[in-house]
Amino acid sequence: MPETTRLLIVPHTHWDREWYQTFEQFRMRLVHAVDAVLDVLESDPGFTYFMLDGQTIVLEDYLEVRPEQAERLRRLTRAGRLLVGPWYLQPDEFLVGGESLIRNLHEGTRSAEEYGGAMPVGYVPDIFGHIAQLPQILRGFGLDNAVFWRGVGPEVERSEFHWAAPDGTTVLVAWLCDAWGYSNARSLPLDAAGLLDRTERIVPPLLRRATTNTLLLMNGSDHLEPQAGLPQAIAAANEQLKDAGEELVIGTLPQYLAAIKQANPPLATYTGEMRGSRYAHLLPGVLSTRMWIKQRNAAVEALLTRWAEPASTWAWRLGAAYPAGFLRVAWRHLLRNHPHDSICGCSIDQVHAEMRSRFDQSEQIAEALTQQALAHIASQIDTRAPAAGDDAHAVVVFNAGPGPRTDAVAAELELPVADIEVLDDSGQPVPHRVRQVSHHELLAQDVPLDFVPRMLDQVHQGHIEGYVIVDAHVTPEADGAIERVEVIVATQGKPNLPAFEAASARIAAAIQRGRVTSFRLRVRLVARVEVELLATGVPAFGARAYFVRPASRTRERMPAGGMLTAGPDSIANEFYQVNVERATGALTVLDKTTGVRYAGLNQFQDGGDVGDLYNYSPPAYDQLVTQPRQTPASELVAAGPVRATLRISGDYALPARCADDRQSRLSETVGCAIVSEVTLTPGGRRIDIRTTVDNRACDHRLRVLFPTPIATEFSEAEGAFQVVRRPLRLAPPAPGEPPWSEWAELPVATHPQKRFIDVSDGSSGLAVINRGLPEYEVMRAPEDGGVTIALTLLRGVEWL
Repeated sequence: MPETTRLLIVPHTHWDREWYQTFEQFRMRLVHAVDAVLDVLESDPGFTYFMLDGQTIVLEDYLEVRPEQAERLRRLTRAGRLLVGPWYLQPDEFLVGGESLIRNLHEGTRSAEEYGGAMPVGYVPDIFGHIAQLPQILRGFGLDNAVFWRGVGPEVERSEFHWAAPDGTTVLVAWLCDAWGYSNARSLPLDAAGLLDRTERIVPPLLRRATTNTLLLMNGSDHLEPQAGLPQAIAAANEQLKDAGEELVIGTLPQYLAAIKQANPPLATYTGEMRGSRYAHLLPGVLSTRMWIKQRNAAVEALLTRWAEPASTWAWRLGAAYPAGFLRVAWRHLLRNHPHDSICGCSIDQVHAEMRSRFDQSEQIAEALTQQALAHIASQIDTRAPAAGDDAHAVVVFNAGPGPRTDAVAAELELPVADIEVLDDSGQPVPHRVRQVSHHELLAQDVPLDFVPRMLDQVHQGHIEGYVIVDAHVTPEADGAIERVEVIVATQGKPNLPAFEAASARIAAAIQRGRVTSFRLRVRLVARVEVELLATGVPAFGARAYFVRPASRTRERMPAGGMLTAGPDSIANEFYQVNVERATGALTVLDKTTGVRYAGLNQFQDGGDVGDLYNYSPPAYDQLVTQPRQTPASELVAAGPVRATLRISGDYALPARCADDRQSRLSETVGCAIVSEVTLTPGGRRIDIRTTVDNRACDHRLRVLFPTPIATEFSEAEGAFQVVRRPLRLAPPAPGEPPWSEWAELPVATHPQKRFIDVSDGSSGLAVINRGLPEYEVMRAPEDGGVTIALTLLRGVEWL
């Protein structure tokens, strides 16, 4: 091992934007901290550098309060003394999408340009593990390194190593290998003797893993200000180290990495995700904490990445203006919910309450942009259909996926009648059903004689106050003194000018006769008809038009659209037969393609959880609930032709909470209703399940189980820009490695995923696809040799 000669001290702060205090409460401290950083750097030339946690949002938050300090910040960052970026904020890598990580780095590097550029370090000090594709993402931004603490497994022996992404892209990793990670040299003594004593305790564990004669001392921690007087303490200590061959130096992470590269020691190369807990807590329970956050995030990410941005790009190619500014604002709202203590759900309640409005704002912008873009695209599509007739309403169905799609879609139309038929673009009838018809009255009252003529003066070419007049009638009441005026309006479409002009003439004539004393005015919206139709073969990244018109007397019988059968306890299409198991409410599914039968699917399992927001922990004496307290109800709520849906309702008696000693669950129970709607569509190669839980219990974890007869040693799950293959068994420590009792945190069998988990034996398989439920486990079933997929629905815990 090389002789240690240089102890590189990196002054910094780690800034959790919100956590055990709210954002605004922490910002009060942030302003004081950045004020102190500016003052100490300007007043003490020996305090050469300070790092602001690798994120630029701290500058944004600071300058909103102290805009007059912008030039001081720029001067110090451009001089290289104050290091910022490259991230916009410190995210969690497993709970946000891969595209969100890219936008995070893009926003961070872009905003850092104003301050002279971002720190060229992939600094992710406190994130709860790292995705396998992080090296490739960092390289995409010109970063050839990563610096982190958590996630390293027992196979790593040195503080530096190479880390390869699945495509072979590598970065140099500086692992913060001390047990204190990014805080190993926090709050150093400011006298020479105390400083030397402290460094003598810091150095030995670093030296055991060192690859060069430069050691890294991270002088900072959560929400700490710089230590004024540190350069003077270092100078005094160095006087006493002259004969020891050691030197204390204030420096930066880029300088440390440069020293490693210059020394060029032989380094091992590791691949795959970094989710080990040998040396630091991984805190895996955050995958299922406050599940509503994960669901909202998945929904808004999908809206932005799969609809708003692609649709806006297509619309731009067709002549519309590209809404770059709005998209950036929507992304910034969403990214502000991605700091690891925010998206992980491990902060105080008020922090997460404030996240709702950010999700809402991002979603509102993304939805408006999507509707705007799709409307522009639809306006460029030829929706003339001679076979459908002039009274047909066009419905354009978009497919944002990479392959053709057949699926049930719903549309709300303004129609004069509810008895309708639907045709495709070749004039063929399409399976459909009317789900709902609603009428809305805007105005119904007797009005003075002069009111109606004044209202008619506001009409311009059949339009009034954002509405289109589609029909109008004037009829006298029995005594002739009151005229009934009925106006039907719509929010879009062509005005019915002849009907409007005829009604206007009738009103004028009634007034001229002099017998009318008032008008009985009724203004209502044309009927809103919610129709569900089967859209078939909608092309990838494309659209297809369908046509809705009043039903004709000579119409052909509506086509079935494919094989779809339904009964009180079963539904089937071309690919699956689904039966409800009456005693439990679980499902038995026959895959008609492979002939494999799956029993007990969608079965619920509830167990105790005496852990906290960071970790699941079953009580010592757990009580599992897997059956409803009475036979669940099953009913057929849709029988075609567009879809067949079964609703299964069960009532589960769950222990109300854990016992006071937190060693078991109470015998007292509360009823929790769990309702699943199970749907098949004609031609659809999936089974849709929508589950609603009325949770009234505390201190528990609720999972849904999908047993399979499949024999396999691995599961595969979607990760960020990859499919991750994971072994089912937790490999015990290898010979010579410390036992699990010496690990910082015991490894767990639950893992993260984005949208699917799949198990397969090569000839058949089962995939569980979900939206915003990121925690899963695949368990062996010794009795039949198969495996069971367990998807976490919620954890109800009350401890931070």
